Amino acid sequence: MQCRILFHHDDGDHFDWCKLDETSGEVIESGVSNFDELTTVCAESTNALVFIPQQNILLASPVLPPKASKQQLNAIAFNIEELMAEDVEDCFFAVLTQQQDHSVPVAVINRVVMDGWMQLLSSNHIHARFVLPQIYLCPWSTDDDLLATVCPVEDGFLIRTGKHDGLFCRQAILPAMITLLEKNKSSTRSRIVIYGENVLADFKSTDIVFEQQGAINLLAQPVELLPCINLKQKDYQSSQQWLSLVNKWRWPLVAMALLIVSLAAGMLLDGWKKEQHYMDLINQQKAVINQYLPDLKVGNQPKKQLIKVLADNRGSEGQVGFLDLLHEYSNLKTGLSGIKTQKILYQKSSLVVNLESADLNSMESFRSKLEKSSFPAQIDNVNISPDKTTGRLVMRSQ
Repeated sequence: MQCRILFHHDDGDHFDWCKLDETSGEVIESGVSNFDELTTVCAESTNALVFIPQQNILLASPVLPPKASKQQLNAIAFNIEELMAEDVEDCFFAVLTQQQDHSVPVAVINRVVMDGWMQLLSSNHIHARFVLPQIYLCPWSTDDDLLATVCPVEDGFLIRTGKHDGLFCRQAILPAMITLLEKNKSSTRSRIVIYGENVLADFKSTDIVFEQQGAINLLAQPVELLPCINLKQKDYQSSQQWLSLVNKWRWPLVAMALLIVSLAAGMLLDGWKKEQHYMDLINQQKAVINQYLPDLKVGNQPKKQLIKVLADNRGSEGQVGFLDLLHEYSNLKTGLSGIKTQKILYQKSSLVVNLESADLNSMESFRSKLEKSSFPAQIDNVNISPDKTTGRLVMRSQ
């Protein structure tokens, strides 16, 4: 389905629209709506076609040398400058490729007006691939005798004089425009087709043949899009708009990019310095560890290796401490045959011995000898019974 929109005035508040079956060209739905309904009119269509009021647009077809160069095409605005009532710098030029007769069709519109139409479409989410001058709705044929076609529109008429030529005029000046066409016509072109009733009914001419046709639905007329002058050229394509935006903000963007690069470089340099500092610390730690543990192997898990070495050393230290305490206990017990050893434990750097004697005097004698021990020692948990005395010796390493 193709959705068509026809605007009438750049300061208007309404527009015509219709929806066409793309296969048959038949009108599915049509109407007149206010601008506040613009968003919803073509909401279901992915193919929107927009027509700009012809009174805003100047059409011209200057003739250039065959195979005109890019420089000649770029300077085409100055070729038609005398036809314009505005400064070239204030206008937007939509240009077609050079035709077989060496003419270059051009549509000229005030840039502020064009920006206004495009902004209106954008704000209402109308994504039209083609934005065309209204003149393309007025039928045209390649008959050799056809001078012009006249189509009634709101507030006036469209006068189409060629494939890419035509203009809008008010009803009051329509006879004058026909007279002007009559004066400038060629000998072969003398027929004017009028679509509508009671148009130029009183106009008399012996050199022009008027062909009256019935009123037509202008917005539903067949339009061959590719040969038309599309006003939505590169200046109004989304890619060009992004490029224009980038060009507008290029220096702030360049400054921002340089700032980001400098910050990134600073972060990389800082990270490199930190890595060097950490490597220095690691090397210092390795040097210190190697002083005490020269046989420590460098591997993926040096922490576990270090813990294992320390554990082995502690185990050795524990064995040495146990033997020293046991030796001291044996020396202290010498000469006290009445003291019997029931059980020996070594825990938490302490020697724990369960003692038993036949009488209390032997136990007290042993307690007295503990005062001469090289290690702190004491007897606790003394239990006295008629036949024996028991107690627990606790001797701690220094």
